[in-house]
Amino acid sequence: MDMDETIGIGPGDAELAHEAAAVAVSWVLEGELTEQRESQLINVRAHGNSHEWMGDAMEVSAWVKALRDAVDAATDDEEGRRRVAEAKDTALRELRERLLFFIDMDWLKATSDHPGARESLRRIVATG
Repeated sequence: MDMDETIGIGPGDAELAHEAAAVAVSWVLEGELTEQRESQLINVRAHGNSHEWMGDAMEVSAWVKALRDAVDAATDDEEGRRRVAEAKDTALRELRERLLFFIDMDWLKATSDHPGARESLRRIVATG
């Protein structure tokens, strides 16, 4: 792996994070967020301990719940469609920023146990 791809945010990272976030939003909205896909979102970054994993699992769960709740509460009128669009935009932006943070903090780099944040995101995009 090239050193430029392992430290900090580089060219193409914003687009990669956006694409992966868009895939995740579509999984939630289309009812296709399986346990395996949720695990992919939780495991974008390498976890140094179980507390980090639990924190990420709780954040992903809260993100999914917020998006689902907003969509479920929307009515089938112009206002409801506006709220759904707003919820999608918010969810996309929040997850994109989170994924960019994981790329930026990916100082652990790829290991035999974890492919690295960028490769994890590429896999999400590929399965999307």
